[in-house]
Parts: sequence; structure tokens; C-alpha cells
Amino acid sequence: MKALLIFLFIYTWCSTYNKNKQEKLKLRILHTNDHHGHYLKDKYGQFGMAARKTAIDQLRRNIMANGGSSLLLSGGDINTGTMESDIFDAEPDFLGMKYIGYDAMAVGNHEFDNSFDILKKQMKWAGFPFLSANIFYKGSKKRVFKPYIVKKVKGVKVGIFGLTTKDTPFKASHDDAKKLFDFISIIDAAKEIVPVLINKEKVDLVIAVTHVGHNGSATSNGDVELAKSVDGIDVIVGGHSQEIINAQVHNDTIIVQAEDWGKYVGVLDLSLGSDYEVLTHTYKLQPINLKKKVGSRRVLTEKEIKQDPTLTSFFASYKLKAENIGKKTVGTLKSDLSGERKLVRSKQMPIGQFMGASLMYQVKGVDVAVLNGGSIRASLNKGPVSRKDIHNVHPYGNTITTVKFNPEEFFNYMKTIAKYTIVDPKNIIGGYPQLINMKITLKDDSLVKIEGKNKKWIVKKQNGKIISNKKSFTLGTMNFLAKGGDNYPKISDHKTYVDSGFMINAAMMNFVESKGKLGTLTFIKMAKDNITRK
Repeated sequence: MKALLIFLFIYTWCSTYNKNKQEKLKLRILHTNDHHGHYLKDKYGQFGMAARKTAIDQLRRNIMANGGSSLLLSGGDINTGTMESDIFDAEPDFLGMKYIGYDAMAVGNHEFDNSFDILKKQMKWAGFPFLSANIFYKGSKKRVFKPYIVKKVKGVKVGIFGLTTKDTPFKASHDDAKKLFDFISIIDAAKEIVPVLINKEKVDLVIAVTHVGHNGSATSNGDVELAKSVDGIDVIVGGHSQEIINAQVHNDTIIVQAEDWGKYVGVLDLSLGSDYEVLTHTYKLQPINLKKKVGSRRVLTEKEIKQDPTLTSFFASYKLKAENIGKKTVGTLKSDLSGERKLVRSKQMPIGQFMGASLMYQVKGVDVAVLNGGSIRASLNKGPVSRKDIHNVHPYGNTITTVKFNPEEFFNYMKTIAKYTIVDPKNIIGGYPQLINMKITLKDDSLVKIEGKNKKWIVKKQNGKIISNKKSFTLGTMNFLAKGGDNYPKISDHKTYVDSGFMINAAMMNFVESKGKLGTLTFIKMAKDNITRK
């Protein structure tokens, strides 16, 4: 586990006003983000919504006993991540959130991995507002979701508005995100909504619940830029970048984020003065049955949180149905294939080669393949491999696609995405390419040569021209990237584009099943020396 789990609680203390001013109200903001289908506890007994319910109930009781009140918010991305959730379109997750009593959530980019019809169904299951001020119906000024809500908490009017990462159309698995909606700048949307909350609604406190990431991306602003660019936001409850943000303060705005999967419930306590200004704030993260390794054992980082019996019983039927589907073993792995998030998004990894080999096994005639590291969501461990294990590696409905390029098209395509190989470790992105059956050479961070791993073909730039000893190249990838996902060049409109209709996770299942026992040495070798810098 990450080093940060050493801490049982993480406290950040900060004061923005004179502490001697009289306190009028204690307000506790509870929050989670990037749930990604983890309504059940894991195999080690960690997190899960049943224990989360118990923890939240206790945190609510504690603040009420001290004369305060609480709100519960989500930074979005409830969808996509576990087979147990995905096969039910996250129904148990949203019904669980309704039972726990969430007040509102930001609309995340993974809420668009399904059709809009399913998203509307999820809103009915949840029963609480899905907020986003920067999503509009295509070509109109009509917002798709509520931009904000106003809640009264012991006489205090709290305005809560939502924001969604602008690059959602390039990250969502379903075409509806591109076809049906326009996503505008979060800064522009916030500059419109915040004055409405303050001047028209007369709110005393402004909270932005966002799914944009702490530092954003190359194409979308993040929480820090939002705080610096828009005055009047008291608190930003964030998500998307899946990190711990311990109540950082920018431009008098407090920013929090609680990593992912419900590992923690973030607890931001505000002391409000007579004019409802923030006198002081404290912040802590409540771990939900997290464990650390001590020798060969895993031990709780603090006292165990009991499972809420109602939720445990409710989830049991979903769990049983999912287990019957997912327990089938499809093969055996001789050693681990790591899918650690930071690694697959920053370097060539054997698990990327495994996914690429599965693609090439399923669709014949593919010369090379490119897959994004962000599509790899879990590791494969040594031993029996089940349908669920493989689903967790790539929990999306992406299909295998191909395009036949001439040498110049191929070189230009790779030149465009080569920028993702120059990764700033502080801002690792999901677009980092896993390269299969090829190696590239960069000079001054620009592409100069592509070679087959077997050295039998080459494409290079020489004297301003593209030359090659091969007439064409069939590139394999996924429909998400082919349509411009993660800012890759759009190739779905190429005259040779073919969508096989075959899902990548199904291809991985077939590949493992065909091998029976699968070694990893080949994939380790395939991942070496794919990128050379002069």
C-alpha cells in the first residue's frame, strides 16, 4: 500500500480569520470521489459501502452532538471499475448512495461510459442531484444537469454547484458524450454560476463539487486553476485525479480530495462566524477498514468499522449473481503482470504487451498496436485467472479497431502521439501509449524513426521525407482511441477504418484460454527498449 497509509488520520490545520471571533455554526462536509464500482469490500475486507455507511453515520452523530450539521458530497465517477457493478449499470452503487444519504454529486466523465438513457436511469436510482454547470445539449444553451442546488443548514444558505472535466467527450467510452453534448470551460461556467449563487440566491457559503482533477489536464482546467481564477468559492470538493488533497488553500478557497474507491471518507470541519465567514477549518481522512502489510499479514490501520447490516443484506443478491458470472477460470498465469496506475501511465509495461498480444490474437493481420496506459485498471496476479480478473484489467466495453496506413500516415500518427512518451512524473496522464510490436526513436523529443521489434521493417524521416521498406501498416487499437479519445488523432473516419465489434476484455479472455498456462517472460522482453532517445 502507499506510504500515506502509515497515517491513521491526516490532519491539516489552517486559519483564515481571527480565531477569537465568535463561532456561529460548525459545518462538517463529508465527501468521497471516484467510487468506480466498489460497493463491496475487497478480498482483504477493505472499504465497501456497508462500512462507509457506518462510518458516515458516526461522523454525523459526532458533529450533531457538538451542535453542528453536516453535508455529504461525491466528486463523481461512480461508474466503471468492477464487474460486480458494471454488469448492473451501477444500480447497487447508486441505490447504496441513496440509502447512505448523499446530498449531491458532481457528474464524472465515467458517467458517460454508458448511454444517456442509462445515465438518466441512474439519476432516478440515486434520488439526489447530479450537478454540472458546464454541460449543455449539443448546439444549445440548455444545461443537461442541474448547475447548482441551495441547501439550508441551520439557517445557513449553502450553494453547491458542479463541474465536469471539459475533455469528457475524449475520455468517455460511449458516443453519446460527443454526439449529444457540449462541454464548456469550467472557468467560464463558474464565473457565471458563482455570482448567481452570491447575488441572486444570497447564499452564505459556496461549495464547488467537481470532477476535473487537482491540476487538470492539457485540455481542461483543474481545481487549483478554478480556485485562482474565480473569486467567491469557499470550498472545492474534488475528484478525477484520484489523489489525496489535504485541504490546500488557494485564493481563500479550500480544496479537498479523498483518493478513490471509498478508501476514505474526507472530513472537512468548518467553523463559521457571525457573517458565516470561515473562521477556521480542520481536515482529516477517515480510512474505511484499510490495512497495511506487516510481514506476511495484513492488519487494520485502526479499529475495525462494522458493516451496516441493511446494506450488506441488500448487496448480497447482486454479489451472488456477479460471482456466478465472474468465477469461471479461463487460464493460469505463471507470474504477476503489474497494472499499477503510475507505472502503466509512465513506462512500457508487460501487461500492456499482454493486452496488445490479445488484440493481435483476436484480429489477424495487425502489424502494430497502440493502447493507452489509462485503459489498464488492474494487475493480473500469479495463479488462476478468472473472467472477473480480466474484466478488472480493462473494465470497459471498448472494441478492437484497425486502420491500414501508408508509411507517411503511420509516421504522422505516431509522431502525434509520441508526445505522450515525454511524461512529467508530476502529471502522469492516461494517454501514455503502450507500444506493441514496434520501437520508436526520438531526437529532441521528436519522432525520427519507427522500427519493427524484429528489425524487418523501418519507417523514418530522412532529408525531410518519410521513407520505408514497407508499403503499408495495419494498426490495431481500440474504438475509444480511434475516435480521438485521450486526445489521440481521430482515425475512425479513415477510409480503411474497421471496427471489429469484438471487445478487448473478451479478446484477453480468449487469449488466456487458448494458452492455458501463460508465461510472462515474452511480455517482459516485448516491453523492453520500445523507446529510444538520441
